[in-house]
Amino acid sequence: MVANLFLDTDIILDVLLKREVFYKESYAIFNLCEIEKVKLYTSSSIIINVQYIGAKISNNKKTASAIKYMVENFIEIVNPNRDAIVKAYNSTFKDYEDAIQYFTAKEAGLIDFFITRNIKDYKNAIKNLPAYTPAQFLKLHAI
Repeated sequence: MVANLFLDTDIILDVLLKREVFYKESYAIFNLCEIEKVKLYTSSSIIINVQYIGAKISNNKKTASAIKYMVENFIEIVNPNRDAIVKAYNSTFKDYEDAIQYFTAKEAGLIDFFITRNIKDYKNAIKNLPAYTPAQFLKLHAI
């Protein structure tokens, strides 16, 4: 069975910027996609955030090229609908951006796991859509 994973901003940035401490596990998630063990999803707003942050740290054209490659070859885009946004604002999340991403993934109806390094912000929502760090996902699901 192929698992559907929603990638948070930090996971894509780890791979894009090769952030030393986090790169290995985040890149392993992309490898699972390459061997068709998982399908990767994110939202357009995450792509916009990744472009903005990546361009500030790296070269704008290099960042755009890498993101384009990821989207063309690995990542499908799901976007928030009205229900996801309303649920986010009615939720107990402290960070609305996190809430919108989480409910976007949940409302898509096809996401099995939310992958982020920011687990603490998703602790109350885990029962509805499990949130894991890349290392936790790789260990727990040993795909």
